[in-house]
Amino acid sequence: MRKFLVLTLLLVSNIGYSQLHSVVTDSETKESIPYVNIWVENENVGTTSDEDGSFELDVDSTRVIVFSAIGYETKHISSDSIQSTLELKQMITELGEVVVRPEKVEKKRDQQLVIGEFKKSKVNSYLVCHGKPWIWARYFEYKEEYEETNFLLKIKLLTQSDIKDSKFNVRLFARNAVGEPEGYIYDGNIVGVAKKGKKVTTVDLSGLNIEFPKEGFFIAVEWLIIEDNKHEYQFTMEGSKKKHYDISYEPSFGTVPAITNESSWCYSKGKWRKAWFKNNSKHKTYDHKSLRHYRDKYQLLAMELFLTN
Repeated sequence: MRKFLVLTLLLVSNIGYSQLHSVVTDSETKESIPYVNIWVENENVGTTSDEDGSFELDVDSTRVIVFSAIGYETKHISSDSIQSTLELKQMITELGEVVVRPEKVEKKRDQQLVIGEFKKSKVNSYLVCHGKPWIWARYFEYKEEYEETNFLLKIKLLTQSDIKDSKFNVRLFARNAVGEPEGYIYDGNIVGVAKKGKKVTTVDLSGLNIEFPKEGFFIAVEWLIIEDNKHEYQFTMEGSKKKHYDISYEPSFGTVPAITNESSWCYSKGKWRKAWFKNNSKHKTYDHKSLRHYRDKYQLLAMELFLTN
């Protein structure tokens, strides 16, 4: 079995579709914008802009297209208005008060705290992308015990990649009044690289100098629907010798079982919602001893957050 369990992002037929071609650029600098999340509004159709800002997208008729990029205002535009270039406007970010403290003569000993620890050997369930630029997020609640180690140091997550050095994007979202991801606590791309195989992948946050928000925050992983991440493979269904072919965009992200979906969120069709997929205990997949602890549970990103002083 290629992967024990996948959350499949459904493919949509391209028959009868017209194709949009464009390059996403900054409205001020005119520079191209890489890794823009692009969706057909309210539909399960989308893509990602390449490193040079270019993208292609199939639509069957005139549709509203949603463009979302870190550091830029989200744009909604009719597909028949999209030309060879499309501009996004930089988001005006209001910075909070900066507190400058005098340097202490005695240096504090480095301290670290780890939240959300997982065991690599226990992670056997994955979120897999088959062509839609979904974003999955995990919420981290602030606790008073983090006060002495309240700076973000790094994150570790479990990745599975069938290609060498697949790329993914990390977004850090604030939490709004109703508990949803909204706004950024860092307005730049954080690109992670997953090596081939089942690996614990580290993303360094130490240079960003970000304090843990008192309201808590979300760490999100975003698949990049780009050619470099494409993996074509074949498989057979149980009880059949017929070969089937499919495409995935690497990497896959490991998950741990969760009783509730309060901390697990997904961005799809241009909107955020809590994870809706609950593992069906009646499915024979869960008879396997490595998956029994996932029965009747939600999927939560296997992610460790490291804090430091």
